Parts: sequence; structure tokens; C-alpha cells
Amino acid sequence: MPTTSRVTIKASIIYLAVGATLGALLFINRWLPLGPAIPVLKITHAHFLVIGWLTQLILGVAWWLFPPLKIGRERGAGPARRHGQEQRGSEPLFWLTAALLNLGTLLRGLGPALYTWTRVEAFTVLAGLSGLLLLAAAIAFVVNLWQRVRALGRDR
Repeated sequence: MPTTSRVTIKASIIYLAVGATLGALLFINRWLPLGPAIPVLKITHAHFLVIGWLTQLILGVAWWLFPPLKIGRERGAGPARRHGQEQRGSEPLFWLTAALLNLGTLLRGLGPALYTWTRVEAFTVLAGLSGLLLLAAAIAFVVNLWQRVRALGRDR
């Protein structure tokens, strides 16, 4: 498994742990009130589980398991030569995708809670900014992976 996939899968497991902990706090808060700050964490809980855990897990596994690129193939030159990460696409673009996804997830998950707790208007902008970051991450991932999507058994 490439380092890129290992890092994103480990990050997704961290989001799962944090999201599950937040879910447990929300659940406990139903019967044993822990304070007015806890219900605000519903958005953070959902976003950490859906985007932070599930989407990032899918991103890491897709990067690892999608068919590799054909590299070093010339017309009539035999089978392609594959070289480590080069067979997967642009590694810097993948790291940018992971950074955008994580930053967008953190801003979206923490922004509403921080605004509710502090009433600082600057935190309301984080939701829009996080949406742009998540959109940029999705576009970067599709651009990077697009050339690896091909019909079963086809060389190109």
C-alpha cells in the first residue's frame, strides 16, 4: 500500500474515533445534560463521520486500488513498465487533494460550533470557505484519477 493511501486511511480512522466520541457525547447528553455546548456538535459529528471518515477512506482506497497508469509504453514496445507512485498519477496533486479535504472538513466541522460558542462573526465565513475547499478537493481528485478509469481488459 502506498504511503499516500496509508496516511489518508489513518487520518480517516482518526476522524472515525473523534466522530464516534462526539456521537457518544450527543447520546449521553439526551439523558444526562452535559451543557448547552454539546448539541451544537451535531454538525461536527455528522461531518467528521461522512466526510472525514468515509470520504477520506474511499479516497485512500481508490488511490491504492484503481488500475495503474500505463507508463513507459511505446508503440509495439511490449508491456508497460510501472514505477511505484508514478503508476498512480500525480503524488503532489494527491497530497493537495488530501490537504484540501482535511482543511475543508475541519473548517466545516468546527466553524458552526466555534460561532455558537463565541459569537464571533468571522466563524460564519468558515462554512462557505470549507465548501470551496471541499469542491476543490473533489475536482483535484477527479482530475488526478480520471486517466486511470478505463474499461476492464483495455490497455488504454
